[in-house]
Amino acid sequence: MTKRARQRLTVTAAALPVVLLIAALGSGAAGQEPGRPYPSPPMDARAAIDAETATGLFIEANALYAEGRYREAAAAYEGIAAGRFDNADVLYNLGNAYYKEGRIGRAVLAYERALALEPAHADAASNLEFVRELLADRQTAVGGPFSGLLGGVRRWATAGRLSAVASVFYVLAVLFAIVAILRGAFAPWIVRTIVVCAVVFVVAGGALGERIYRDRAVRGAIVTAPEVAVRTGPGTDFVLEFQLHEGTKVRLREGRDEWIRISVPGTDLEGWLPSDAVEAIEWRS
Repeated sequence: MTKRARQRLTVTAAALPVVLLIAALGSGAAGQEPGRPYPSPPMDARAAIDAETATGLFIEANALYAEGRYREAAAAYEGIAAGRFDNADVLYNLGNAYYKEGRIGRAVLAYERALALEPAHADAASNLEFVRELLADRQTAVGGPFSGLLGGVRRWATAGRLSAVASVFYVLAVLFAIVAILRGAFAPWIVRTIVVCAVVFVVAGGALGERIYRDRAVRGAIVTAPEVAVRTGPGTDFVLEFQLHEGTKVRLREGRDEWIRISVPGTDLEGWLPSDAVEAIEWRS
């Protein structure tokens, strides 16, 4: 863990009880339930706790962490999160405790959840990057050359870039159409240019819509099992496609009994794995 991260933990430990008390007084301790394997359980599956209890748990967790009792500290931080307190600092500290006790996959999950609540949380982002670098040596690359190429295209094709491409070619198509109208004739080269611009606009617009849907409607999750087999169907009798390791980010597609269909971001790979091998990042009721 970085020196900067340790410093951040000290600051958070001093400030959070006040933050929790203010948040509780302002919202009645109402919040969203921590993400669980898809589909989510009923809202009453976790009981809310009051601000005094949350503050006591936080102080206890920090003391346990300072003593090197990381598993007990993690359990106390989990108690705050389970009580429906949506706080990025609690999740950041939880990630540190998981990391210290060697539960790397769950550390990634905690940092991801902290960033989902507070995208500008610099220390959570720094520690997430640090942990992912540690995991890189343990994980086996999945997919072939085509998956790598597709992953590169998807990483480049952000929503902002796709929006810019669609806008540029839409404007170009309109401008060439105006030029043709002013000239009083649609020359063949102008027609071909308009068609090309229109095609690029439609493709970029469709890709933008798919990207927005994938980013907002499809839930992200983290593999928390040390290693899990991904199969062609929801059951152990189906063919093994590939394996994933802890800390890998996936997207949840659908659930069936005790199995979930997932896809691997940046690749064309998808399949089924046991629901207890992953946990959703997003918190929702």
